[in-house]
This record gives sequence, C-alpha cells and structure tokens, in this order.
Amino acid sequence: MENGTTPKVSTLSTLWYATSLTGEKTQVAYVQEIPPLKSAKEAITYNALDLEEEQQAKGSRKAETLTIPLLFTESQHDTLTTLANSDEEVFWFIKLPDATATTTGKPLVFNFTGACDMGMDTIAIDDLLKENLTIYRSSKVNETKGFPTTA
Repeated sequence: MENGTTPKVSTLSTLWYATSLTGEKTQVAYVQEIPPLKSAKEAITYNALDLEEEQQAKGSRKAETLTIPLLFTESQHDTLTTLANSDEEVFWFIKLPDATATTTGKPLVFNFTGACDMGMDTIAIDDLLKENLTIYRSSKVNETKGFPTTA
C-alpha cells in the first residue's frame, strides 16, 4: 500500500436525503451494509461476416433497486414513512465515515435520486431494530468528496 496506508472499514456509514442536490440534508439512518449501487455495464455482443469470433462492447447499466437494511430511531422511522407514503423523488446520499477520508471532513459521498418504500426486517432476540428501505433509483450514481456544494 502507498505510504503504509491501509484501507479503512465503512462501518457506520450514514444515509441522508434532501429535496435538492445542494439543499439541507437530513440524516435518516445508520447503515450496516450497502448493496451494490451500480453494477458493471452489460455486454453487447456483435458479429460480422469477416470476424472469426463474436465481439463485445460495453452496453448500458441495468436499473438497480436498492434495498438497504437500516438502524433507526423513532423520529427517523417517521421521516422515512412520510417519504415512502409521498412517492416523492428526493436526492439520497450515502456518506462514508469521516475516518475513511484523506481530507478531514471530506469522506466519499455517493448521491442519486429516487423514490422509496419501507418494510420491516426480522425482529430477533438480542438484535437491533431494523427496517428495509427500498430506493427506486432514477438517476446515475455520482461520487463526491464531502457533500456536493454546487449543482
């Protein structure tokens, strides 16, 4: 590794939303795991009479539906339920912990737009209360260092 550094873990990443890209953000949950935000582009296969084999090129990405298990408080639950019932598309932000940032206060933040829905997760003895937030992503995933400050 460069300069003796090692990768940092992403425990206690946080999920935020806002009604605009640079608007006031509201933290709605801590996340224990984040499903893949985007997968590799699908391959497009093509052939021609003068080619001995089929060839491939990058195509487009499949639309991903994100289901994120959340650790929440009652007020965060209320906020998410209101969002889920409204079917409003908002900006979502997944902020990695500050400890993962090279520059203080500027950890990686992934953002995208989408509407959401809520579902309860399994309730088990000695486990934390969790819910599943499903986000129907309607834009590409962008990456910034720290929250976006300009559109």
